[in-house]
Amino acid sequence: MNSDVDPVYTRLYHKYSMKYRRIIDKWIMHPGKRWTFCAILLFFYFSRLIETQSYFVVSYMLGIQIIQSLLRYFTPLGLPDIEDEDEDINIQLPQHNDDRPLIRSMPEIQLWEQIIFALFLSNFATYFQIFDLPVYWPFLFSYFILVMIITFKKYLKHMQKYGYSWGDFSKR
Repeated sequence: MNSDVDPVYTRLYHKYSMKYRRIIDKWIMHPGKRWTFCAILLFFYFSRLIETQSYFVVSYMLGIQIIQSLLRYFTPLGLPDIEDEDEDINIQLPQHNDDRPLIRSMPEIQLWEQIIFALFLSNFATYFQIFDLPVYWPFLFSYFILVMIITFKKYLKHMQKYGYSWGDFSKR
């Protein structure tokens, strides 16, 4: 095989990634429309859940993905991840003026992309019986609440350790 010629899958990947990037570039300047589209997808997902009365594990995974994306979005740039908090790393936040906001570790468009991707996958999964795992939903919901509480407690400790808050990202 000649190394000068790209394989077919590389050309296809490049072609469709460029189309995807063009679509995303058109949506960047319209945050209201982006989040409205996200709300519409969420509405379709909830209506599908109400219609089927199942897919609780898919909903659990969607909820965990959205929470993790939001926590990454609200963490300042340059700090270790919350999962790495157990390691004793001495990183201090750069001293910032009251006029300068902190920089987020993930841009808002990337947060939107991750949530949209999770919603597309979740909506897609609700059309296949293989993803409808039998589970007693009150236990799963209780576990989700427990995981959420533990995660937010860990995040609050992270915020206190490095001295930032959610409001530090906007100008005062």
